[in-house]
Amino acid sequence: MKTLLLAPEISLGNGGWHLTLSPSAGGRVTSLSSLQDGRAIDWIVPMPEHCRRHGFQASAWPKAGIYPLLPFSNRIRGGAFSWAGLDISLPLHPGEPHAMHGFGHRAEWQLLDCDGSSAAMLYVHAAGDSGWPWRFQAKQTISLVAGALAMKMEVTNTGDAALPPMPLGAGFHPYFPRRFARQVSFAAQQLWQADAGHVATGVGGVPLQHDYDVPRGITQDEELTLYYGGWNRRATIGDGRQHQIAISASPLLSHLVLHAPKAGDYFCIEPVTHVANAVNLAQSGLPNTGLQTLSPGHTFSCDLRMDFSGPDIPEPS
Repeated sequence: MKTLLLAPEISLGNGGWHLTLSPSAGGRVTSLSSLQDGRAIDWIVPMPEHCRRHGFQASAWPKAGIYPLLPFSNRIRGGAFSWAGLDISLPLHPGEPHAMHGFGHRAEWQLLDCDGSSAAMLYVHAAGDSGWPWRFQAKQTISLVAGALAMKMEVTNTGDAALPPMPLGAGFHPYFPRRFARQVSFAAQQLWQADAGHVATGVGGVPLQHDYDVPRGITQDEELTLYYGGWNRRATIGDGRQHQIAISASPLLSHLVLHAPKAGDYFCIEPVTHVANAVNLAQSGLPNTGLQTLSPGHTFSCDLRMDFSGPDIPEPS
């Protein structure tokens, strides 16, 4: 099994804010904290120290940090799909009957640039790696700006016309400390139904028990894996006391995954382009799956921003 090593981690700072990231371990953000009254406040679940020292298996990543989702989000049923005459077979995730979360976060990225408060990383995918026949490259730009974290992902199809345009999904997978689930708010038009394996099967309205248009909390007893479509690309989470995170996403991140394990110490709000198994659902005739296509020489771009608020929160200069 492939082991991803975090070292050397890159540190970004701005005022009282500190962020670390690891190009070599899947292009991940590994921590984000601020200083308040001499103590650090974690806004993202930090990478465990044993992972910092020894790394982790690429297919058994720690539930921490923020990682990129590409060239698809979530699951592809059976790791298989047909596309413009091509029959694609992808590796299944260990212990799962499906392919999961793409492979950008299981690969080594290259640090392109770092100026102290921002960094850029590049992932180059060779045709055929992990069963994906298209050649592409992805660039992430991560910046600490005035009281916020800004993330940009750009994916370019670097192949040629010998293959059809590439199906594409992308997004961001942050792990938030569970205390921020005490107050969750966002609006969405649709909720996709899913089977026991968390693969989407159809779409409908948002039932009251899963409607977060009015802010409310997620309890420790709840276990959620929910796929929303047509969300307003604005979410707010908070600890119900003093600290809040306002999440905003660019237009093509039109789907949202809400994941909260029962009695877990984290939860996830994942802005993504498409619903789970979109590449198969779209070809079965279901609309509004969010699946993208990318022709040779063309670039897809998406953005995520988090704004942090609370008393005595330092504002980066």
